[in-house]
Amino acid sequence: MTDDKLTLRSANLAVSLSQSAIQTFHAHRQMHFWHREAGGQLFGISKPGHWVILDATGPRTEDRRSRFAFWPSRAAEQREIEAYHERGLEYLGDWHTHPENEPTPSSKDIDTIRDIVRESQHHLPGFLLCIIGRAELSAGMWLSFHDRGGATTRLTSRRNIEEATGSTARSPSKVRII
Repeated sequence: MTDDKLTLRSANLAVSLSQSAIQTFHAHRQMHFWHREAGGQLFGISKPGHWVILDATGPRTEDRRSRFAFWPSRAAEQREIEAYHERGLEYLGDWHTHPENEPTPSSKDIDTIRDIVRESQHHLPGFLLCIIGRAELSAGMWLSFHDRGGATTRLTSRRNIEEATGSTARSPSKVRII
């Protein structure tokens, strides 16, 4: 299906990352004090219980970036969503970096992804939040699923006992971030 290198899991969802997505993450890790946060969007295929991230976009020239913050261009993101939809891929979530070895989301990170889930027009049960730190994957990655009800489930490289929301797969539909 893909050249996936890493799969993370919760009780009800597995997410596989393609080599291409992993390379994007590695290219933007904040390994030095002058590196700014970077980020983008996750695109791929969703099937019941298994999502495959085929591409990670960004950062874009329109984004604003600092050592401890990343502000994506929502207009550029919407253009990406539409372009990937034309290719048959779905928007699955967002990613960005943190200048820490093993990243954890800030309250702003959680609020932002919850707003995207709640305010976007989409058919998925929720979206992913991926944060890339300085350590090697998978210790240097936070991956969580955020459902329509506001629940957060972390995915890990080993079986996670948290309860995850079941997913339903359909043909790709366009997502609109408002």
